[in-house]
Amino acid sequence: MEKVIFLLTFIIVTSSCTEPYALQSNTFEDVIVIEATITNELKIQEIKISRTFQLEEKEPQVETNAIVYIIDDLENKFNFVESNGKYISQFEFQAMPERQYQLFINTSNGKQYTSTREKLTAVNNLNSIEATVKNKFGVNGVDITANSFDPIGTSKYYRYEYEETYRFIVPYWAPDSLKINYYVDPQLPIYFITSSRSGPSKTCYKTDKSTEIILENTTNYSEDRIENFSVRFISQTNFIIADRYSILVKQYIQNLAAFTFYKTLKDLSASGNVLTPNQPGFFSGNISSIVNKNEKVIGFFDVSTLSVKRLFFNYDDFFPGEEKPKYFIDCEVIEFDISLSCAEHWNALCGMLVRMEQKTIILYEDDDPLYNMVIPKCGDCRTVGSNIVPAFWQ
Repeated sequence: MEKVIFLLTFIIVTSSCTEPYALQSNTFEDVIVIEATITNELKIQEIKISRTFQLEEKEPQVETNAIVYIIDDLENKFNFVESNGKYISQFEFQAMPERQYQLFINTSNGKQYTSTREKLTAVNNLNSIEATVKNKFGVNGVDITANSFDPIGTSKYYRYEYEETYRFIVPYWAPDSLKINYYVDPQLPIYFITSSRSGPSKTCYKTDKSTEIILENTTNYSEDRIENFSVRFISQTNFIIADRYSILVKQYIQNLAAFTFYKTLKDLSASGNVLTPNQPGFFSGNISSIVNKNEKVIGFFDVSTLSVKRLFFNYDDFFPGEEKPKYFIDCEVIEFDISLSCAEHWNALCGMLVRMEQKTIILYEDDDPLYNMVIPKCGDCRTVGSNIVPAFWQ
């Protein structure tokens, strides 16, 4: 949602203009941004609170030291505590049918915010997710689709997220690392010592979360059925499917107000340029200031049912015998001949020493006095992902 926050920064500072113009920092308006979704899944629930940020800044500022809690219509209170840039519930809990939930936030500067009361939406499980080879817009790849059906037609509004995890192998791996053995006497030569690496560094895993807003609704369909709805399309040339890939798809059932809020965000993000004569202006969700009803607040308190499915596949499952995608960056093997002196060839011994101390190169092949080196991302997978196998991996 950071992309959305950045977009809304544009909207807020330009909502009163009628012609495009260069934005200045003094037009910036500081607005609170609240991302709050609780579900029927028994878990530690999470809420994110941040601020809009200026155009020259790279990311939003996290709102710290706030008091955050949810109260249901039976006066049960669920407290949230600050942790790693977000607010998490002190205990696991789940949204229950027929209960009404209301969010409260008190910021460190004394401002108070609350949401409307919200009820859990209808339960509709994600029946399946499937991966098939398809060609989209002239690109061959794997299309991951969702399927679900509500026979009584009470779901209607769907939002999807995904977490994708992939296993990958670095292209220029060596079992040993190279270290410099310095001597006190500068007249003595410098030697290099090889030793086994401290841990597995050839094969790793990386998890990325979806950043786009993925929505579908069945209001214009003859039945409340999601069929072969594309959640994620991956090009055949994408490095993330080169070995083994897994995706966890999350299906949220929303009410009309929540769906409308996210649909508006999606439409704005797809417009590409909000600095146009047709300014959409500021729009709000279901969260407002308790004291100042005119204060702008970005965000929505969503109480949704959640259903998840996971699948795995290997590249060869869909493209047997075909060339695998290239690594995500171009890797250059750099040769150093340390038999040459610094005066004779800077890129030999001295250049190698400098880059090793800066940790910008690591060993690939050792054939003393020749050393072939690569940047860490090409030879140590831990600089890109984690060498710990995920608990769910198959």
